[in-house]
Amino acid sequence: MPAPTYPLPSSLPPLHLYRHLLRESSYLPPAFRATIALTIRDRFHRNRKHDTRAKSRLSRALSALRSLRAANSGDKNAMAGLISKAFARSGSRRRELMAQFVNPQGPNDSQALEALLDEAGPATGSVASETASGAAQGPRPKNVFFEKWDRPKLLQILQSQKQQQRDTKGTTSWPGTAVRGSDQDQFVPKLNIWGNPPVESLVRAKRAHWWRRSADKIMPPLGKGEWDLLGRLSTGAQDGGEWAIPERRHSARPLAQGQSSLRASDWEAYATKPAATVEKEQSRSRQRRSGRKDTGPYGGRERSQAVSPRWFRRVYSRTWQLTPSITQDPNTLRYSFTWGTAQSKLPAATEAQLEIFEGVDKRGHKLDKGPAS
Repeated sequence: MPAPTYPLPSSLPPLHLYRHLLRESSYLPPAFRATIALTIRDRFHRNRKHDTRAKSRLSRALSALRSLRAANSGDKNAMAGLISKAFARSGSRRRELMAQFVNPQGPNDSQALEALLDEAGPATGSVASETASGAAQGPRPKNVFFEKWDRPKLLQILQSQKQQQRDTKGTTSWPGTAVRGSDQDQFVPKLNIWGNPPVESLVRAKRAHWWRRSADKIMPPLGKGEWDLLGRLSTGAQDGGEWAIPERRHSARPLAQGQSSLRASDWEAYATKPAATVEKEQSRSRQRRSGRKDTGPYGGRERSQAVSPRWFRRVYSRTWQLTPSITQDPNTLRYSFTWGTAQSKLPAATEAQLEIFEGVDKRGHKLDKGPAS
């Protein structure tokens, strides 16, 4: 991995911090580099003017810069987190895809369209009358957000994801809790304490609670092109060619190496702060995030900055198994989900190895030979 060769300052101006983020993102694998860089640009330009939370956002940006440097310095957990965010298995991009995925696609036939228009007609008239009168007739109902979602499609992907979790139990790890069921009335009691059916507000609240829990577990589908790319990356497409990781340009070095000595600023830090505070960023657990190294006699061996192609193939394979691709039948308008699979690495048997199984069936029993002529 192209690790940075300079230590990270404790504080940076906003523009310098933005340039540092873009520079570090340019050394990420090309498969998801553009997604990370687009997120950085979008957040910077969106909050560039009149930002009341500038201090907290700059603190988060500095933390993100440390994570990018750690990923480029061989931190596997940081790199796996970037891959998960880039392919929408977590983070802001997953929330954006989920916001698009829950929207209904419209009625399936003419009868459904007429029913939808009949429902929208009186509602539109009542809203117009309330607006004209200037007062609403009663409070708005609560916990109705899930009624605007495409619930049949969401229930279908929950069932498909539940089966995928069973099939990939030994080949990948799913974030959060597993999908248990697809019944939205799971928490709705049949009768209340007086033996009567529950009221509508209670049913709606219980269903809203179930949909909140289930929506947090759903893995939104990716487009066909990005899904196919993730599958090719799991088989080694990043080992060379256009998807290979770029190399970092070497930093300039002075021709004459001077004697190593503490600068005046270092002496001042040691004189005004505890040694543990000064040397905190040089500790072994924080070297990849800060870029500082302990050059003393007790600094220990330098940590590896290389991530093997085999590790990338494994992470891409695990991410692919968490990712579905969606298709819709043009005749029935029913959705179907295709999930990534673990690639088998077993080599094909040779002719000499196949000779062992000659004359036996699938269970290893000897085959009966025909009568001798």
